[in-house]
Amino acid sequence: MNSGVLAKLIELDSCGFLISGDESAEDFLLRVDKTRQVYADFENMLADGSSVRLFDLFEVSAAQRILPELSAEAAQITQNLYGFTVTHVPGFYLTRQIGWLWGGCLIGDPDENFSVFLLRDAFRKRSRFLNYRREELLAHELCHSVRQAADEPLLEEYFAYQTSPSPLRRYLGNCFISDRDAWGFLLPVMLLPAAELLRALWNPAFPSWIFWIAAAVYPAYLLIRNFRSRRLVNRARRTIIAVGAKRTEAVLFRCTLAELTGFAAMSGEEAAAFIREKCTSSPRWQVIYERFFRPNPGNSEDDNHEN
Repeated sequence: MNSGVLAKLIELDSCGFLISGDESAEDFLLRVDKTRQVYADFENMLADGSSVRLFDLFEVSAAQRILPELSAEAAQITQNLYGFTVTHVPGFYLTRQIGWLWGGCLIGDPDENFSVFLLRDAFRKRSRFLNYRREELLAHELCHSVRQAADEPLLEEYFAYQTSPSPLRRYLGNCFISDRDAWGFLLPVMLLPAAELLRALWNPAFPSWIFWIAAAVYPAYLLIRNFRSRRLVNRARRTIIAVGAKRTEAVLFRCTLAELTGFAAMSGEEAAAFIREKCTSSPRWQVIYERFFRPNPGNSEDDNHEN
């Protein structure tokens, strides 16, 4: 790969356009061009002052847009942690009736590589709502927007929740990685009162203990899965540190699940050999190496740590 193309890939990486898997440089640049065109078309629709309907779910307008200086709060978090600053994903305040506890979310179409993040309207005038902070929510959702092309849900919430200042959310955030996890956690708990009521009013022999077991089993499964995922990342982190990464968290963020699993079982020497081999054929790893491994005397940043 010539230096001009590599410099372009590095610039795009720092803007939150990550090469996925074994994607070629040509395919990646084509995908970025298509993505930018989708966003340009969206901006043109907003520019005429009318509302734009998103995914047949919400309507947004330029008046609801989150100001760039507020998005910069989140950009500082993602830049410090993972080495990217996203400016192309727009954000909006949602003014329609929403849930009491809802703070914000990202909605998108992975096929179009298009997404927007939505925040509760309460964040328009204040930076905190309940236990949510505006910059934390924005940074969290921007991580999702960057990794959506990877389509690897097992660690998706893990990386997004590392933007949180709360140690508890950083630890437990990856427990819930799908709607099924939320229902598996809530449904047995919701059925418990009904089971106890049946036992008390209808049949004293009714085995309500089954529901107590069900209410304990799925949370235990979520905690065990979360523990194993965190152990995998922590082992991979130690290997990446041993190889000499300058921005360990940024490297981990850009690895595939298969690569993290491999690094977790490798020695430093084995990992170094693996990275050298990948750099001969993988544009993604050439970018990772140039940005986060190659010594840079002018850069004293080092984010090596264990969460």
